[in-house]
Amino acid sequence: MGKKCTKEQKEKISKSKKKYFSNPLARRRWSRLMRKRYIEHPSLASQIDRTMTKWWKEHPNIKKEMSIRAKNLFINHPDKFKKFIKYGNNPASPIFKTKQGFKVRNRGEQEIANFLFKNKISSQYESKTLIFKEEGQICVPDFYLPQYKIYIEFYGGHPKAWKKKVMKNMLYKKHKISCIFITPSELRDLDKYLLGELGEGSEGKA
Repeated sequence: MGKKCTKEQKEKISKSKKKYFSNPLARRRWSRLMRKRYIEHPSLASQIDRTMTKWWKEHPNIKKEMSIRAKNLFINHPDKFKKFIKYGNNPASPIFKTKQGFKVRNRGEQEIANFLFKNKISSQYESKTLIFKEEGQICVPDFYLPQYKIYIEFYGGHPKAWKKKVMKNMLYKKHKISCIFITPSELRDLDKYLLGELGEGSEGKA
């Protein structure tokens, strides 16, 4: 049997690990190594999957608790949230290239970005982070239009998207944040639902 670590040794190892994994390149390197190990040892990957599935079933509220904890951390440390957005693993990473030169996460956002480009309206994608400490919420609007000082949010047809829409509608209205909300059905007539809204708020132009 191997020799047991003392408390001091464990703390030293823990600090070393934290320092190592604070580097985004180190995290990506570790992730590649682990993926390679799972591919080479499928039985190991299967064992880990079974263990994690069992653990999640035995702790049904842990996901919610971890989500709340992470949200509170990001609210109090916006710089960490920016690093997470830039380096974190997001299953819906931007892959759709727009005529404006940046990438977005879905076809609806791509259509909006290209429409703005066609109409010579400059836009920034996910460039602003809105933190609502009182409500314990963080929002990253899809687009920001500098010349109008207004945000654009696109909502797909997924139920979770509509839940977010209701939450964001309330927050933006309460804090008087100008935002245009676009749904999939409104993509058919962006002249009306986007340019029409901008026309009504044209006095807010810079």
